[in-house]
Amino acid sequence: MQANTTARSALTLVTALLLGGCTSPPGKPADMQVLPACGRLPNCVNSQSGRGVHAIEPIRANAEQWRQLKAWIAGQENWEITVDDDRFLQAVVKTPLMRFRDDVQLLFFPDARLIQVRSSSRLGISDMGTNAKRVEALRAQLAPPPGR
Repeated sequence: MQANTTARSALTLVTALLLGGCTSPPGKPADMQVLPACGRLPNCVNSQSGRGVHAIEPIRANAEQWRQLKAWIAGQENWEITVDDDRFLQAVVKTPLMRFRDDVQLLFFPDARLIQVRSSSRLGISDMGTNAKRVEALRAQLAPPPGR
């Protein structure tokens, strides 16, 4: 009886932790100026409002690089573009092993030659650095080839 109670308590705790880290997909910015802020959990990075574990640099890009990056994203097997406007792209990324759904938002400012970026996990307390690595993979698509 004691073992059953302990097992149920442990399952309840794990469920609460996982559900406590659940989020819904972010919405498109109404003003097309600022991406939604990250929540309090360390499962998101944001180049506009991120501080501490949420901080990441925006991606430098011109209009041609913006188009190239959008084309690269469209070709990725585990990425599904859900919104593709002139200056805004939103995609859902399924993680390879567990098939978790993560959200990526890109907001392009052509005059500043910047892409503001937000990448967030929908499930879990921590992303174990996945979102920052994802943003760096996006940035690497625009890096000049070695020797240039």
